[in-house]
Amino acid sequence: MDDDTPTSSQPDDNEARDLAPQPDLDDAPVATAIPSAHPVLIYTVLRVAVLAVVGGILWLLGLRGVYLILLAFLISGVISAVALSRRREGAAYGITSVVRSANARIDASSRAEDMNDDDEFDESAPGSSDDDDTPATPTKPDSPST
Repeated sequence: MDDDTPTSSQPDDNEARDLAPQPDLDDAPVATAIPSAHPVLIYTVLRVAVLAVVGGILWLLGLRGVYLILLAFLISGVISAVALSRRREGAAYGITSVVRSANARIDASSRAEDMNDDDEFDESAPGSSDDDDTPATPTKPDSPST
């Protein structure tokens, strides 16, 4: 008997993998690039970093307490307005695109719901069904009793 042949009737690991159903990769989305972090997150981290650096420099210069906090926020705000303007615009664009896509989904959902409501209304309208051979007759309102 050869050593290469399996002695049991069980398939070996390679055969079991070959027999397992393979996922259909034709419908899978193809990743073209590694997604980057959200622009708002990057901008926020950079703003906090600028604040920490300015605060550290002011602390090394001997500033303490409320003045340290106030001047750190003021100076880091000016630096961020100049140095991070591109990142701020990217963050604003990111927020705008998220809001627009959410609005588009809401509009599409509303249109689909309106179409479903219109279809249900048309089906429930009296006399709209061809299956009934009986004519729709209006009912008499109850007369007020005196």
